[in-house]
Amino acid sequence: MDITAFLDLLPSNIGLIVACVIIVCKLITVTVRPPANGSRWGLLYRAISTVALNIGWATNRFQAGRPTDTRPRP
Repeated sequence: MDITAFLDLLPSNIGLIVACVIIVCKLITVTVRPPANGSRWGLLYRAISTVALNIGWATNRFQAGRPTDTRPRP
């Protein structure tokens, strides 16, 4: 079974809802700065980032718990 056959089994309005959730999560990760390391919001931000499909090459430059300045120090 390929992905198109699986998607054909789902009701047609579910695909639109899933796409909207992914888009909203992506907008949240783009507009909201990641929380500081050890913050209670860190887990929620990582969950939203995962739903927004920020994995692999699509990860944001600024991430929770990582320093914002990634340049090598002299």
